[in-house]
Amino acid sequence: MRNMLIRKKSLKIQERLGMRIGIAYGTSKTPVLRSVKEALEALREVYNSGFKTFLLPKDLFSRVSSPSDLYKEYYGDLLSIKNLAKKYNIELALHIPNLPEDPMKLDSELKIFSSVASVMDCRMFIIRPTFYPRMPHDQATKLVIYKVNEIMTATRSQARLGIETTGKVNELGSLEDVIDISRRTTGTEPILNWAHIHARGAGTLRTEQDFRNILDKVRSSVGQNWLGNAYFIFSASSYGPSGEIKQIPLSESDLNLSYLIKQIMSLGIKGSLVFDDPGREKAILNILTELGDMVR
Repeated sequence: MRNMLIRKKSLKIQERLGMRIGIAYGTSKTPVLRSVKEALEALREVYNSGFKTFLLPKDLFSRVSSPSDLYKEYYGDLLSIKNLAKKYNIELALHIPNLPEDPMKLDSELKIFSSVASVMDCRMFIIRPTFYPRMPHDQATKLVIYKVNEIMTATRSQARLGIETTGKVNELGSLEDVIDISRRTTGTEPILNWAHIHARGAGTLRTEQDFRNILDKVRSSVGQNWLGNAYFIFSASSYGPSGEIKQIPLSESDLNLSYLIKQIMSLGIKGSLVFDDPGREKAILNILTELGDMVR
């Protein structure tokens, strides 16, 4: 009975907000998924909580060593996850936060995860553009653009590729970098990780207008259509002059969720809002009442 009430409340909030709400990587029982069994259990928990999107971790696919290996040994496993997500009407995406610097390993991982995302009908696979850390900024940007276009053309992936903002000042992945890469590549879109944007500016998102400025910048750069299916990651980080230091619980953050919610509703933004908190679904369920008040 309690699960049904939670699910009903969660679904009502998402209906009012106009965005799918979800969690990242796992559940409070299994914070980071590493097996098909764990993934299927997590999908059931996500469904019971009423959430409609789920960001899968790279760790779940660590045993896949090549695209051909995927189809020979793991295809059935991927289909079982895909089919249960489809049954529950849960949108899937795949997160690959750290890609190797070695060119051969980089190509292999991009091809593997592009294939995984396609087989599972994921909305997208998300990367951070930090895989050329030793290169000057301009050169790293050009190489990332070249590599993304090369992979998306070669794999002809059905899933889009998300370019995520990053949290450290000295790495590629500022909002401007992400917009630039997204505009100059095929089959990609910007992924706004609000904690990373906040940390890069040493706490730059202080007012509702600060959130609006970010949204207006992306909209004016990539087009009005972006508002119809945006993808946001909302988490919390401690930070200093160099940007992000480490992840912290949302309850300890100085990032104001209500400012983002108000701007989502003001602009009529649709899409997905994924929460990344160490408490997983329990942390998000704890703020359902607060979310409900925000979207009245």
